[in-house]
Amino acid sequence: MKRRSTFITLLSLLLTLVMTSCGSTVTEATPTTEVSVEVVTATTVAPVATSTMKATEPVQPIVEEIRFRSGNFTIVGDLRFPADDGPYPAIIMVHGDGPATRHGAVNFNPTIEVFQRNGYAVFSWDKPGSGASTGKFAEEYTLTNRAAILADGINVLVEHPNIDSSRIGLWGISQAGWVMPLALELTEDVAFMIVLSGGGEDSIEQMVYRFGQMVLSAGGTAEHAALVEQSLSQVLKATSYAEYHEGMEILLEIPHIDARTGIDWDLAEEDEWVPWPRDIDAFLDPMDIIEHTTIPVLVLFGEFDRDVDPVQGAEAYEAALQKAGNQDYQIEVLSATGHVFVTLPKYLETLEAWLQHLSQQKN
Repeated sequence: MKRRSTFITLLSLLLTLVMTSCGSTVTEATPTTEVSVEVVTATTVAPVATSTMKATEPVQPIVEEIRFRSGNFTIVGDLRFPADDGPYPAIIMVHGDGPATRHGAVNFNPTIEVFQRNGYAVFSWDKPGSGASTGKFAEEYTLTNRAAILADGINVLVEHPNIDSSRIGLWGISQAGWVMPLALELTEDVAFMIVLSGGGEDSIEQMVYRFGQMVLSAGGTAEHAALVEQSLSQVLKATSYAEYHEGMEILLEIPHIDARTGIDWDLAEEDEWVPWPRDIDAFLDPMDIIEHTTIPVLVLFGEFDRDVDPVQGAEAYEAALQKAGNQDYQIEVLSATGHVFVTLPKYLETLEAWLQHLSQQKN
């Protein structure tokens, strides 16, 4: 019974890591161990305008507090208008993982200033359990819960008299890269989407990438990191004990695996082992939705991201948007930065140029 309890505890820990790994606010420092990363240049189907950013004073917004219900959740946030006339196009700011208020777990202010300078209203809210919002996510279905809240928030803007309901867009970072595509399946009222450091694979694959990066940072070789990713993916997605056992044997042979990942790995006996249920959010791949997404999309990654694989992500978005026949998208890996780059001038310039491109398309 003790060994089964240990296995279930490890399973619970890994599930928690999977559902929280796509929201880490890692700094933009480069890796301590050099990693060979191919920088993917911007991929643009529709031409993107050059930014005309001006050194102007930040717009002083008019703020309206909004409260709405979404299932068992009560959501409270701020809707910021650039002035008192309208209606305005609008952006919803979608958080990454972890506690966050309407002001952001990362610094929202530079991004909000760009949006408001370009005439957008901005809606952001306290995540449930933070600030004034209430409710608790179901651990295995956090992404699904968040997508439902987002869809209800979109509907709030659709019904708002001072919002142009045909021009509502989404901006999101990290875990939002899973949440926003799920919301696209719940509403047809999203006009465009901006994704920062959002994964191009399911949460399990994203987590094993993180473990590989941990091994590299702790002094492991690229070969060891690749073995960690391969074997751990097999372990977590195994549908038979034989498949699980094979993956664990490879994992346990990797030098210093416990110390370098911070987890005491232990091979479960067959009567202890249980496969992960396939209906949990950890198996949701956002590319299954992006393959059918034709709205304008901007996707940005950081070259040295240790939480989300920037090369895989850029390639996955390119393939999915091509398959969708999307005619208006831009994908870029920003050089010399990591998972969070919301204050980086290159990011802010790229964002502003893309917003101006959207305005030109509308006109």
